[in-house]
Amino acid sequence: MVAYNLNNEEAEKLAKSQAGVLLIKLPDGQKMPQPCKNSTDKMVYNIDAARSSPSLEGNAMSSPVYAADSSVRVIYVAKGSGRIQVVGINGASVLDTKLMAGHLCVVPRFFVASTIADGEGMEYLSMITAPQPLFGDFTGETSVWGALSPQVIQASLNLTPEFEQVFTAKIKKSTILVPPQD
Repeated sequence: MVAYNLNNEEAEKLAKSQAGVLLIKLPDGQKMPQPCKNSTDKMVYNIDAARSSPSLEGNAMSSPVYAADSSVRVIYVAKGSGRIQVVGINGASVLDTKLMAGHLCVVPRFFVASTIADGEGMEYLSMITAPQPLFGDFTGETSVWGALSPQVIQASLNLTPEFEQVFTAKIKKSTILVPPQD
């Protein structure tokens, strides 16, 4: 199993479908959906409770998470060790360091952070400075991918409609981006 719950064949198909990096030119005839101004059913209002004390098994990686409001995230490692990678608002890596039990790390506003457990796993407490924080995830039920229409995902990742369905279904199953490895 590799990232996004895809098997090796599906991961290779996804990786090889990418034609561009940041700017994607739509193929002739590709239609994009019109925005629906009345739909709020996929909006995330408060997922604070889901982020209070995550635990990662050995060598697992959490989905990158960002605070979509102006809150600051403080992470305290209670048990085990691992790494944290933080990306700033300009897309550049600002921190890639080892965390051990007793360490405290502050993730600034609007920065993206992902944790990666060492072999023994890692348990940490995530504290947020907002009473009702708003988070964005790249995997899981609240994934930002889930808010995009199939046509946008197909065009962005250069996927067939059939493989877009496989990809979308699998990324919703877990917030673990890379599963534990032996």
